Amino acid sequence: MYFTIFWLSTHISYAQGLCDKNNWPPNAVEGGFKIDGDISAGCTPMAVRLKDMSGGSDIRYDFYYDGKAANLLDKVGNKDSTNLALFSNPNSIRYYTILQYGKKNGKDMFACKTVSVRPNNQPVFSYSTCNNNFLNLIIPQDPANNFDYYTIEWGDNSAIQTVTSLPFTANKSYGTTTPTRSIRVKGENNTPTGCQPPPFQTINMDSDGNVPKITELEVLPGGTKAKLSFSGTFDTHQIYQRTPSQNYSFPNFKYQANPGTITVDLINNQQTCFMIYKYTACAQLSGEVCTIQLDSIQIFGPNINTLSWQTIAQNQTSSILNTSTIKNINYDIDWQEIENNNILIQKIYNVNPTYGHTIAKCSANYCYQIIAKVEGEWSVNPAVPYSSISKSEIKCIDRKSVITPPITDVNVNVLADDKIELSFTDNSNWSVNKAFYFLYEASPNGFIKRDSLTPASQKKFNVNADATKASLCYQLGYSDVCGSNSKLSGEICTIHLLVNNKEELIWTDVSPFGASGINNFELISIDENTGIESLQNTVPSSQLMTQVDLSNYEIEAQFKIKALNANGMGSYSNTVSIPIEALFFVPDAFSPDDNQLNDTFEIKGRLGRVKTYDLKIFDRWGANIIQIKDKNQNWDGNITLKPLSGGIYTFQLKIELNNGENIYKIGKFEVLK
Repeated sequence: MYFTIFWLSTHISYAQGLCDKNNWPPNAVEGGFKIDGDISAGCTPMAVRLKDMSGGSDIRYDFYYDGKAANLLDKVGNKDSTNLALFSNPNSIRYYTILQYGKKNGKDMFACKTVSVRPNNQPVFSYSTCNNNFLNLIIPQDPANNFDYYTIEWGDNSAIQTVTSLPFTANKSYGTTTPTRSIRVKGENNTPTGCQPPPFQTINMDSDGNVPKITELEVLPGGTKAKLSFSGTFDTHQIYQRTPSQNYSFPNFKYQANPGTITVDLINNQQTCFMIYKYTACAQLSGEVCTIQLDSIQIFGPNINTLSWQTIAQNQTSSILNTSTIKNINYDIDWQEIENNNILIQKIYNVNPTYGHTIAKCSANYCYQIIAKVEGEWSVNPAVPYSSISKSEIKCIDRKSVITPPITDVNVNVLADDKIELSFTDNSNWSVNKAFYFLYEASPNGFIKRDSLTPASQKKFNVNADATKASLCYQLGYSDVCGSNSKLSGEICTIHLLVNNKEELIWTDVSPFGASGINNFELISIDENTGIESLQNTVPSSQLMTQVDLSNYEIEAQFKIKALNANGMGSYSNTVSIPIEALFFVPDAFSPDDNQLNDTFEIKGRLGRVKTYDLKIFDRWGANIIQIKDKNQNWDGNITLKPLSGGIYTFQLKIELNNGENIYKIGKFEVLK
């Protein structure tokens, strides 16, 4: 919207220029001057002398001011030192704007006046004819009609008619029919001005004159309204509208207006067609003109913007009493390139309804308007041609507001050290080269940018975060070399695995993949001695808990969960450890008789978590006969290579576990002989 307003304001402000206070530089003040004789109109050649009334200094005048900005005015010398201009206009009435500029109290000063110059004393009037015997003539109130009175010569030898007040309308019905007549409308002054009388004007008496014509139809920003400009006689016309699939419903017109420009509503935001109708003694109609809808501006690579618009149907017919047919349409494109307040304006001629515009700077903003020259004809004998201009709404494309497709092939994985790795494949199908890939991490305040990669880097983010605390979530995005940012990928999260108080494994219900879900889980165990991973069992995706077998572990059991999607891509959770309880069994007897059965005294059990081991054996009198500090050592019943006699003995066992826990146990056993 911003660029549409800018485009329009550029055109408007240039047309009015410094004659509109809204376009003055800051703190500018109003000047003042008068034209000698207080004239505002005259005949060519017309001499104008000015008198300064401003009280300013460094006064200059531009007698042919065309709307240029203050910084473009001639500031070198006094451009019109005589303050005298000679205007001429040999063809038709022309309006000249005189700009006064200078300084007043140290501030810029401006003032404007307009004069009209005519080639003769012909006033502004309109007319229409029909049936070879009817003439409608209108002399309106108009700045150029500044005569004291007017005379009309009707071309039928009747008396000259005098008109003293405006507006004036006359419907002249002639007594005879004729293909042409010569008439003259003349402006008169009580004091002669030296203007030459206008010549007689030969007019056709059948459908001639200021017949209605739609000069321009332009869709306004938002696409719900349009600006319709039309010409015709200086009186009220009826405006009809329809969509191409409808018919005009005569006499149910939509608007009434005099020639000029009005704002009209479009039918349900659709392509809407218009015709102008006027009836005096016979019907007069404009040709049909329809709006153009600029549907889309699509990006095709870094150097092409593709424009698509709804065309106006060729050979489309319409009818209000008579039939109008659109015969030909030529499309042009007006466009602007806007970058750093620099504006480049260009036109592309004769384009097709889907057009790829090759652009120079994909980082700039581009605004477009489709211009159609519509040509058609009325189906009368002979056919009467017409032409008009239809303009689409101005639409702009700002690359910083363009959201490009997301990357969905993303996988987050917990590594062996419980750090996080996010890998991806760029499946965005976006043809513009990427500038950066961005990693966003979930936080209490939403997703925040965490890291970035260049396209030349390996498509992998290594995140220094602890995956053992909770499930961590991420999104992936990118920006291209033209400044467009992508839609972010779906949320992907690490699988967080933990152990409950029943020594069961439970894990979070999240997906570590981009667009795909989880197909199933695998329970992976890690050998406590070799570190080799092995598959324990497969778990369906609906199950988020499993029990584990700890019987084969002595020190600790380690597990992790692996999620798999339908394509076989895997993602690991963090690793959890379950400490194994230290269990041991002290025999109550043994028989050291070398029969290979129960020959040694051996403490058995799960001793993997034992850090220190101290076993003392005492005889029946309390003497310490042996001490063993190796948990893997057994006793054969010998003392200094002599067999022990049978009987009851006592033991004392002290164990410290790897978590600092101490175990103390005493008891008796029997040596059998």
